Amino acid sequence: MTLPTLSVVIPTFNESRTIAAAVERLLRQIDRIDEIIVVENNSTDGTAAVVAALLPRSPKLTMIVERTPGLIAARNAGVDAAKSEIIARIDADTQVHDGWAAAITDFFENAPADVGAVTGPLVPHDTPPSFRTIFVKGQDTRIAQALARSDDPRAVHGIEAVRGPNMAFRRSVWHEVRDLLTSRTDVYEDLDFALCVQKAGHRLACVVGMRADVSGRRFLTSRKSYWQYTAQLPRTWEVHGNDQRARVSRKEMWSNRIVYCIYWIPNRAYDPAARKYSAGRIFTKRDELVIPTATDR
Repeated sequence: MTLPTLSVVIPTFNESRTIAAAVERLLRQIDRIDEIIVVENNSTDGTAAVVAALLPRSPKLTMIVERTPGLIAARNAGVDAAKSEIIARIDADTQVHDGWAAAITDFFENAPADVGAVTGPLVPHDTPPSFRTIFVKGQDTRIAQALARSDDPRAVHGIEAVRGPNMAFRRSVWHEVRDLLTSRTDVYEDLDFALCVQKAGHRLACVVGMRADVSGRRFLTSRKSYWQYTAQLPRTWEVHGNDQRARVSRKEMWSNRIVYCIYWIPNRAYDPAARKYSAGRIFTKRDELVIPTATDR
């Protein structure tokens, strides 16, 4: 059986400090990727120049421009431009693990026909070691427990959502659901996508080998910003008419907020580049905090 082709879409807005690392990780496994599409969405920090400098590295790497502001517009432009059978989407601060692309194409080579979209394990790479350890152990435990009940050692089937920084889906499914997706900016767009995929009659899966890291910079935002962000979770369920699930998700929302409060000072004080804590970082403006360009494994 021939492996399906794979496109990777990366929406960007003011990501000059992170986009190079994201692209570099993909270029390591370019033999399994047919095209990488970076969508430049009105950046003012030199993101386009960083990407332009990378373009000579591979003819499979391209950059397109989307002038309509916002993640949804940038996502749509990139996915619409993709030509492959399978389309993956990551964020500009996502750092995929080696074997990530192979895990996607190998899975879809003989995946059940009704599996329309997949996600993979995702952990923050620049948070304090204790936070990362707890996060990884919790996630891996849940995956291991699900796999123990599964007939497929590669994936956990029947999950309810996929995560925007690390997801892939069939191009045919995208065309089925594109017009069903909301244009609202006050919801989780990746959850909205996942719910539309399931309403169209497709299942979701978590592919174990599809591992990636992402920046934990969301935890560096203000309390007001984080509260607004987490409120999007129950709102997304409400938009889809599932008030019961929205009520349940409010517990998750508050759980996330409690974790944010507990780890706010350690996250602010931790310098991921130096791998040590610095009290001076606690009151440093978020945009001035150092975000590492890569992590070694």
